[in-house]
Formats: sequence, structure tokens, C-alpha cells
Amino acid sequence: MTSIKPPASVPPSAIAAVLGALLLLGGLDTKALGQSRGASHDSLAQVQSAQFGDARRAHLWRVGAWGGVNALGGLALVWASSRSAQSTRWHFGAMSAGWGLVNAGIAAGGLLASVPPPAEAGPLLAAERQFHDVLLLNLGLNVAYSAVGATMLGASYYGIDTVGRWRGFGTSLILQGAGLLVLDGIAFWASRGRLSSLLDAGVQLSVHPAPTGLALTLQF
Repeated sequence: MTSIKPPASVPPSAIAAVLGALLLLGGLDTKALGQSRGASHDSLAQVQSAQFGDARRAHLWRVGAWGGVNALGGLALVWASSRSAQSTRWHFGAMSAGWGLVNAGIAAGGLLASVPPPAEAGPLLAAERQFHDVLLLNLGLNVAYSAVGATMLGASYYGIDTVGRWRGFGTSLILQGAGLLVLDGIAFWASRGRLSSLLDAGVQLSVHPAPTGLALTLQF
């Protein structure tokens, strides 16, 4: 009777050799992929750097335009109004003109002192985050300005001697806070989107051979 021998098992050394060859090929492909991702990541950072610089300048121009309109309109009201007979309108114009000059000056200083943002991903992320945080702080201050104005306007109806001043200043503060809230809000949401894109682009997944198999690496 003829016996049937089971197939001989594959030697462990042969399995290791095959796996080693596959890992080597995979490592070469992964290295090329990593280089390609690195190049595209640098290119993306340069594009986002230009977008950040344009957005920051556009925001300063909008704030400067808002300040200029308030300064001119406020001065016109002061010139055309009587401080005693038209106290509310005169004080509204005076407060608006003062805020307008301050905003226009801040915007002009920012435009003159602005420098091109960094093109590297790390410094660009830090600059964008700082811009984002400043805008967030400004949003809170804008709400506070309007709240103070509303408080002054409401208090003017409770036996205040200088009613016109309180109402004029209060109304102007409400307007300034609301206007800056809109402008800073536009810039804030745009910055939030760019910041999210930078964070997403900064996370890279790579696969490379390890002594015991494949290793996954996350780079930030």
C-alpha cells in the first residue's frame, strides 16, 4: 500500500525572506510617497501664506474704511449740530468721530507695519493662531462696548441730568460695537477656516518597515 506524504512545510527562513522583500519594496514606495507629500505640503503652505496675508490686509482696509466713515460723519454732525440745543446728536457725532479716528489710525498703523507672513507651515500656523485669538478677543470687547452703550442709553431714562450726553454716547457705542462685531466676525470665521486647513494639512500618515512588521507614523 502506497502512503501519501503530506506536503513539506515552508521553511521559516523562506517566509522571512519573502516578507523582507515585500517590506523593502513597501518602504521604498512609502519613502517616495512621503517626499511627494512633503513637497505638496510646502506648496500648500505657500498658498495659505498668501491667503493669510491678503485676508489680514483686507480686514485692516475694512476697519480703516469703517473708521474713516465714522470720523467724517461724526465731524459733520458736530459741525452741523448745536451742543446745547441738539445735545444728543452732537455727542453722538463727537463719540463717533473719536472712535472713527482711533479705528482708522489702528488700521493705518497695521497696514504700514505689516510684513509678509511666513511661508513655512509651523510659523504660519503660529501666526494664523495669533491672528485668530486676537480677533476672538476683539469680538468679546465689541459685545462689551455695545453693552456699555445700551446701559448708558437705558440709564438716560432714569433722571439723569445730562440726558443728551448719555443718549448720544450710548447710541454711538452701540453702533461702534455692532459695526466692529460684524467686521471682526467676518475675519474671525475666515481665519478659523484657514486654521482648520493648516491643522489638517499638518497631519501626515506614513508607513515604513519595522523589525516586526509595518509601522504607522503620524507627523504633525
